[in-house]
Amino acid sequence: EAALAMASGLQAGAERAKQLLEREDYANAALEASGALQVLPSLADLAVVQGRALLQPLLDTVMTEDNAAPSRIQFKEAYEAFRLAAVMDPYNAEALMELERLSKLLELLPDDSMQAQTVVEVQEVGETDACGHNHSHAHARAPDTEWTADVIVIGGGAAGIGTAFSLTAIFGLDPSRVLVLERGEAIGTSFRSWPEEMRFISPSFNQQGWTKSFDLNSIAHGTSPAYTLHAQHPSGTQYADYINEIAEAAKLNVQLRTEVLSVAPIDGGGFNVRVRAAGEEVTKRSRYVVWAAGEFQYPREGGGAIAGAELCRHNSRVRSFASLPGDDFVVIGGYESGADAAVNLAKAGKQATVLASTATWDVHSADPSVELAPYTAERLRAVTAPGFSPRPKLLAPLRVLRVERAAGGGFDVV
Repeated sequence: EAALAMASGLQAGAERAKQLLEREDYANAALEASGALQVLPSLADLAVVQGRALLQPLLDTVMTEDNAAPSRIQFKEAYEAFRLAAVMDPYNAEALMELERLSKLLELLPDDSMQAQTVVEVQEVGETDACGHNHSHAHARAPDTEWTADVIVIGGGAAGIGTAFSLTAIFGLDPSRVLVLERGEAIGTSFRSWPEEMRFISPSFNQQGWTKSFDLNSIAHGTSPAYTLHAQHPSGTQYADYINEIAEAAKLNVQLRTEVLSVAPIDGGGFNVRVRAAGEEVTKRSRYVVWAAGEFQYPREGGGAIAGAELCRHNSRVRSFASLPGDDFVVIGGYESGADAAVNLAKAGKQATVLASTATWDVHSADPSVELAPYTAERLRAVTAPGFSPRPKLLAPLRVLRVERAAGGGFDVV
């Protein structure tokens, strides 16, 4: 009834606008047309609902072993519904998201029909930059394999939980058929391992309002860390709690304290995932594997870094800058992590000397990847301002060659 009333109102508005235009009352014709067009975002939402209603049965067919896979042409009606929604409301995030994921699905289908029962090879999703730039290949699935799950996601952080949420809540897979394997004791272990003082540099803003904006730190459409945490720059622990809330609300299938030892393809399709849990090694099998283990837990240390790197403490190994023993530190590197360390050391009353190849604190560029984030730069200015003590020393351009133990104790940085 609401849809019929909306359509009736739109038609009436269109007729009034036409009449005003015919009378050459251009100003009021434009106003009338503008008022009538206010319903377009609501119509776009209806088009998204239509598209999803058409799409879901097709996706169910794709994931059902006994049915022949659908052809590309069968997805046309759903695709057109999403395209129409995007035309009516170019800012409709749901329509744009559905178009993107459907386009990727159609790329995997031949022009006539998709080969029955296919699988996609391992896709990597970075914890810190899960931007979706993944490439996959399809091949026939082994017909007699006993599957543990349709999809195994390795890593229970932002990328892993976000992927599992999308597969279940957006793509409609049964949560029991998507298994998330997390090595740690809880969801978001990497974030829980952040230094206590570390915060997100990208700000969170509540996206629940009328703007339909998207929280930069959100991992799932319709959620917002700012709304959940009431924090603009969440700590690692806060963000992990946000991820955990999503996993619980979506009833995701997460297995903790499970270490993945290897991933190997099965002849004919699918993957064997060898894991260790509760002291025992077992093999799980799935059609798809998504690698979402991130980078934080794998810092570049030892031989691959500068000489003497083993004498240094990597940023990811710090639990709290305030609790570090000593009161005089050299920070190697002047980008986000280095600047953040200098700020937190200074606030803890410790002297910090930053050695950087580039004076990032003086870089001003339209390219955000080469200058400090505004949040970082603002905090750095605060602790280097006259009157603050101890003020960090910022030295650049310098290239650190090696770190050595000093004869009288401490370290020499060359």
